[in-house]
Amino acid sequence: MIRIVTAARLAGLRADLDSADERVRQLLGTLDENWARYLRSVRELSEERQAAEWDAQVAAEKAAELHQSNEQMRQAFTAALLVIARQQHHIGELVQHLAAARTAPSWLYLLRKYREPHSLHLASEAAKEHAATCGAARIDWTSSDLPAAEVAWRVEAVAVVPEQEEGAPRSDAA
Repeated sequence: MIRIVTAARLAGLRADLDSADERVRQLLGTLDENWARYLRSVRELSEERQAAEWDAQVAAEKAAELHQSNEQMRQAFTAALLVIARQQHHIGELVQHLAAARTAPSWLYLLRKYREPHSLHLASEAAKEHAATCGAARIDWTSSDLPAAEVAWRVEAVAVVPEQEEGAPRSDAA
């Protein structure tokens, strides 16, 4: 089939082609701008991701350091509590000793070894137990008629005389 194209028709086609060509150039320009914007966005997002990863790594290291520091402080706190508990126990014992000292007994028991003073005790049995830890026999604590220098271990009751304060008149002063 043969088709005859007139000059007007050819001029119209040429105008359409120029218009389409211009439209393609505009779309390519817009595409280039959009592509450049896309690449900038990708680059910016990549940089932000790298910065976020760096921040996350720094935060993880800081968290590890804080965790280690926290663990060390927990251990130090536990040790301090243990020391405090021991000190409170020791203070309690000292308070008991102080209370016992304030209410001193009227008698103490002197443990002698071959006549020489060895130690003082609150009870006769405590003196005998102490002598046993020093090697004395646990039996045969009857009184002996032997001279004191010949008896290995002996317990004697000793009266406690309260100490007077300085400056107080003594009743035995002449």
